[in-house]
Amino acid sequence: MIDFNPMFYPESVAVIGASPDIIRDRAGFFNSFRQCFKGKLYPVNPRHPEIHGLRCYPRITDVPDVVDYVLIMLPRDKVPAALADCVQAKARFVLVFTSGFSEVGDKQREEDLLAILEGSGTRMIGPNCVGAHCPEKGLVYYPQLMQETPGDVGFFSQSGGHALNFLMRGRSMGLGFNKVISVGNQADVKISDFIEYFADDPKIKFICGYIEDIKDPERFQGLVADAILRKGKPVVLWKGGRSEDGSRAAQSHTGAMAVPVAVWDSIMGQMGVINAETQEELLDIMLALKHGFRPAGLRACVAVAGGGSSVELTDALNQNGVAVPVLSPGIQARIGEGISQVNTSTRNPIDLGMFGFAPDILVQSVACAAEDPNIDFIVVCQYLEIIYSMLKDFWEAGMETMITGLSRISKPLILLLPQIIYNRPDVAALHASFMERLGRAGILYYTDAGRVARMAVKVHRFRQYLERHPTRP
Repeated sequence: MIDFNPMFYPESVAVIGASPDIIRDRAGFFNSFRQCFKGKLYPVNPRHPEIHGLRCYPRITDVPDVVDYVLIMLPRDKVPAALADCVQAKARFVLVFTSGFSEVGDKQREEDLLAILEGSGTRMIGPNCVGAHCPEKGLVYYPQLMQETPGDVGFFSQSGGHALNFLMRGRSMGLGFNKVISVGNQADVKISDFIEYFADDPKIKFICGYIEDIKDPERFQGLVADAILRKGKPVVLWKGGRSEDGSRAAQSHTGAMAVPVAVWDSIMGQMGVINAETQEELLDIMLALKHGFRPAGLRACVAVAGGGSSVELTDALNQNGVAVPVLSPGIQARIGEGISQVNTSTRNPIDLGMFGFAPDILVQSVACAAEDPNIDFIVVCQYLEIIYSMLKDFWEAGMETMITGLSRISKPLILLLPQIIYNRPDVAALHASFMERLGRAGILYYTDAGRVARMAVKVHRFRQYLERHPTRP
C-alpha cells in the first residue's frame, strides 16, 4: 500500500509556478496554503525573489528541504523539466495540475512523465487534476473550506471540478469530509491506491468517488471487496459517461475508455458497490449512510397534510420501487382517535388533513404507524411555508415539538420538505434555518420523494448484499 500520509499531512509544500497575483496563481492554491497550511510553504518561481514575505526559489532543487508535496502549476511544455527537478530533489509526491495529456490523445507526453519518475521514490498525482484536500492539516483548496472538526468521508474524483463541487455541496448539507483527492488521468497513482488507503484510514468511515474509468480492474475489485467486507466501509461510486454522448465526453475529459452502463452497473452491484447515477444521488446516498438509514425493507408509511399530496407522494415512491402498504386495522384505529373522520385517511398514505399541521398529532400518528410490522420506514412531508403562514405565533414551540418527537420514532424516518415558494430570500432563510435544526437533531431530510425512493432502493440493496456476505473483520 502507498503511504499517502506525507501528501495529506505534509510537513512541507512547494508550489512551482506560484505567483503574487491571485489571478495568475492558477486555481489560487498558493494563496490558500499561505492562509491555512500548517507547515513549511515554499513558492518556486524564478521571476520573483519573494512572494507575500516568503522567499521564492528559482527551482525546487534550490529549496533547502526534502519537500513532501509539490504542486506543478505550469504550462504543459514546462512540466517535464519541473518534474525532473522534483525527482532530483527527492520530492515525495507531485501533483501535476496541468492538462493536455492523454485526455486530448497525447499519450506520449504522459509516457514521458512516467519515464522521468522511473526508478525514483517520487509519485505523481494526475496530470489534469487539483490534487489533495485535508483540512486537518490546513491543506485546502480554498480558505472557505477549512473546518475545525474533520469529517469521516473519503472522496476521490477523476474530475477536479467535481472534487470541488461535491465537497462544497456535501459540506452545506452536513456531510463531513476527512480527505478529498482529485486524481485526473491516473498516469501513475490510481484510484485503487486511494481506495486501499481510505479503507485502512481509521479516520474514514465512508468511501465515495466520481469515476470515469478503472485502470487496474482486478486490483480494484479486490480492494473494494476488502473495504466493504473486511473493513466494513460502504463504497459509493458515481460513474461518469453513462450515456453514449457522456461516454464520449469522458474520453475527452480524462481519456476514459467506454464501458456499457448495464455492464458497469451489474459488475458494481455484484461487488457490493452502491451505484449513484448523478451527483445529487451520490449526496442523497451518502447522507442516508451517515444518518444510519438502512431500512429492513422497502415498505414505507407516508404522513402528510392533504389528499392531493398523499397521492403525489405515493405515486413518486411507488414508481421508484417503494411500496406504500395499507396499515393494519388496529394501527389505523389508534391514528383515527385523534383526528376527524372527514377529509382524512388512516390507511396509508396517512392524510391528516388540517391535523397534519398540529405537531403533537403528527408525531403521535407517525409513532403509531412505526409500530406496524408491515412498515420498514416512515416518510413525513411538511410544507414549511404553509405552517409558518398559518401558525407564525406558535412556530418555535411547534417546530421544537415536531423535531423532538420525530427524533424518537422507533423506525428509520425521513422528513420531506418540498419548497413551494421560490425567489424569496425570507423563504430560503426559513428552509435553511429549519434544515440546520434537523441536522443537529440527526433527522434525515430531502426535498423530493422520487429521490428518497431511489436512495432507499439502493441503500436497501446494499444492506441485502451485506446480509449475503457477512463482514469479515
